[in-house]
Amino acid sequence: MTTLKARRRPGRPSLSDQSPLDDEACLDRALEAFAERGFEGASLREIAETCGVSHGLLNARFGSKLGLWTAAVDHGMDRLHQRMVELETRLSDSTGIEDRMHAACVDFLATVAAYPAIIQLMNIEGSRRSPRLDYIVETFFRNRQWPFAALLQEGREAGLFRHVHIAVPFTMLAHGAGALVALRPLVEAVDERLRQEPEAQAQLISSAADLIVRGLRV
Repeated sequence: MTTLKARRRPGRPSLSDQSPLDDEACLDRALEAFAERGFEGASLREIAETCGVSHGLLNARFGSKLGLWTAAVDHGMDRLHQRMVELETRLSDSTGIEDRMHAACVDFLATVAAYPAIIQLMNIEGSRRSPRLDYIVETFFRNRQWPFAALLQEGREAGLFRHVHIAVPFTMLAHGAGALVALRPLVEAVDERLRQEPEAQAQLISSAADLIVRGLRV
């Protein structure tokens, strides 16, 4: 967890009397705001209020709304990526490729369930071309290796998985199965039992992962 030491600007009151800024909590709130209202609709002042700091302090830390958006997206995507990498290191080398793919899908969806804003934001940004979408694609798809992609390639080479473009299973995972957890209020409104039974979401996640793995099989 990091804290901000406020910078004094010429001609402005000192920011040092304010409470330090908890970057992680603030980035989570910013990510939620951008996911709910989009980049244009989100207000830097409103985000500052939810963080319990002034607009000036937030602006001093991130420089602009785009700077805050970039930091929030980096934060959300880094967390998702790190969770998947950690899972890969925990699994035994003797674990079969299908079981590892299933575990990767479950871990991805469990992370999205805990932090749904990153998928909600991707649904907004992915619907139209923009410099922000270009940033996401270049930073997190072209220049980063995701365990899901490596497992898919391993399964293809072993003759276990179909030779389909990675966009097909990944989109089904992130924005198909991901909707089960990112749009949880809708899913629970359809079936109240899912709200009342704590284990119901885990069962949904496992079932979705099973369907994706089965669909990949040759």
